[in-house]
Amino acid sequence: MLARMDAHDDLDELMARLPKRSPREVFEELTAARRAAAATLPELTTIPVPSYPYGWSMLDHPLGGTMRFACVLGCGWYHDENPAREAAIAPLVMPLDPEKADEALTAQAENRAAVFRARVEITIAEHFDQAHPGR
Repeated sequence: MLARMDAHDDLDELMARLPKRSPREVFEELTAARRAAAATLPELTTIPVPSYPYGWSMLDHPLGGTMRFACVLGCGWYHDENPAREAAIAPLVMPLDPEKADEALTAQAENRAAVFRARVEITIAEHFDQAHPGR
């Protein structure tokens, strides 16, 4: 008589062949899951995912690194930003104490990111007010 086989038998066979995880690996996975669940969600934004029409690097094209934020409604409008060019223009202020250099660089990067985000959000909001009122 033929043995009856179903999808569960195949799955049981596959699971039996998988390597067994150590208690430490299971604990690390649970810890990572708890950390992820406790993490705060990123702040909501109106900024769409950018495209890079000239590539990622200024070595490939003079406008490389330019981020293009297109209208999510598909009207053809877009706003270009090149953070690398802005970073090259902005002065880099370093403290005299070398131990505070990392903190100073982080603070400046966070400030530039906040200014960048605000500028792009304002530009997108102005576009929506002009081209798509009420949306």
